[in-house]
Amino acid sequence: MAEIRYLGHAGFTVEHNGTRLLMDPWFFPAFLGSWFPYPDNRHLLPEVRDGHWDYLYVSHAHEDHYDEKLLAGLDRSITVLVAKYRSKIMVKHFRALGFENVIALEHKESLELAPGFTVTVYLDTSHKEDSGLLVDVDGYRFLDLNDCNTAMSELPTDVDLLAAQFSGAMWYPNCYDYPPALMAEKVAGVRGDLMDTLYRKAKLTGARAYLPSAGPACFLDPDLAEYNDRDSTIFPVWDQVADGFTEACPDIEVLRLGPGDSLDVDPAAKTAVTRRLPDSTLDEDLGAYRERRRAEWEEFHEGPEPEVTMGEVEGYFSTLQRWNKRFLGDYSKDIRLITGTTNWDVRLGRLAEHFVIEGEEPYDPDYTLLVPPRVLRAIVDGRTGWEEALLSMRLGLHREPDVFDLTFMGLLRYGNHPAQTMQMLRERQNTETIERGGLRLQRFCPHAGEDLSFADIGGGRIECPRHHWIWDARTGKCVDKASIDLRVEVLDENSPVLVAEKTQDQLPS
Repeated sequence: MAEIRYLGHAGFTVEHNGTRLLMDPWFFPAFLGSWFPYPDNRHLLPEVRDGHWDYLYVSHAHEDHYDEKLLAGLDRSITVLVAKYRSKIMVKHFRALGFENVIALEHKESLELAPGFTVTVYLDTSHKEDSGLLVDVDGYRFLDLNDCNTAMSELPTDVDLLAAQFSGAMWYPNCYDYPPALMAEKVAGVRGDLMDTLYRKAKLTGARAYLPSAGPACFLDPDLAEYNDRDSTIFPVWDQVADGFTEACPDIEVLRLGPGDSLDVDPAAKTAVTRRLPDSTLDEDLGAYRERRRAEWEEFHEGPEPEVTMGEVEGYFSTLQRWNKRFLGDYSKDIRLITGTTNWDVRLGRLAEHFVIEGEEPYDPDYTLLVPPRVLRAIVDGRTGWEEALLSMRLGLHREPDVFDLTFMGLLRYGNHPAQTMQMLRERQNTETIERGGLRLQRFCPHAGEDLSFADIGGGRIECPRHHWIWDARTGKCVDKASIDLRVEVLDENSPVLVAEKTQDQLPS
């Protein structure tokens, strides 16, 4: 027998024959004090912090997985398992915390923790640094993908239990200033795409059971309360999407667990029996939760409003661009930072004559970022990055035209780790192709490196299965969501996939 216990969000423990594994434990607020676990799992903190663990696995560096406050209190004798990322960021983090036994595993590399207890790491092999873990206890296979998007062609099969994201973990579109009707349309699109990706993962892995996990978080700071609206954001609760999952995956059992609930696993019978705590809960009274954590969310607002100077902003972006010269090439972009009562226009790219201009609005920016002074201060000081600041939902965004710019967002999100931006550059230059439906096309999506062997091709379109970018099947031009053209060559002019679907106003009456 083995036990899988749910800690909330993406956290688990697995125990088998006396060996204990702790996975992605998250208890304290993340992303500038904005995200909190939902439901509250703090009652589990003492036994996690003070318990005996043989192994610890942390999937990636996002603070709702890498909870530094919790990790700093764990016994340093634990053997830490991390993915071997290009940036080596996870090894660096744990070394800095004083953990000496850190094992970095390559994509699909396995490690036997004890007889009959093996783990295998699965990476997102694109520029994004994320991972999932396949846990095998005497043949029972538990795949914890959390919010990792391992390429669909790389996913393991014959999975007994899948834990994977169903709720959003992104600032788009809710941080943008879209009018209500357009916002509702974009939210519905993102939520639909998230669930479609989950359905594909469940089917490709052959999962016999699914455990909803890795979200949603909740926002206890009153300034962010609007993001707890489960109907108008990309952060739904399971009940809102459960019917769609059942319809799409009718043969997959759904196992719902609250923090502290567990599964008693019989590997021989391939069964998992749910064991619930007497006070187990799947939801949360946010008002009461907010009061319990008042000191934690109020911490962000403590002290006088900080000041940031133009020189500091210029120095920050100068360093960021210097680290990423090869990635940027001859790229140029105008952005505007609005922080408090101050505007700074920033021209990115080596062709800029004036790097930062204050206040006079000499040109129309492609992107406008409303950044509170406390957030900008944390970014300039290096206490947080743009990725974390964006995830905090404390920023406001506007872009004109309303087109995703992979280079700009890549610079902000990954520029502090040039190993990632260089991988983005390599992905753009990848020449590997596949042939499908009378077409020759680049194998990997130019957005996030998904294997287009699993793309939907038909109706004159090519659709990536990961983020659902869509291109014209004949020309590779962007049709929807996409902002980078796809390399496509038509091999068979009579291929049925080239026939565009008729729009509603073209259909006969």
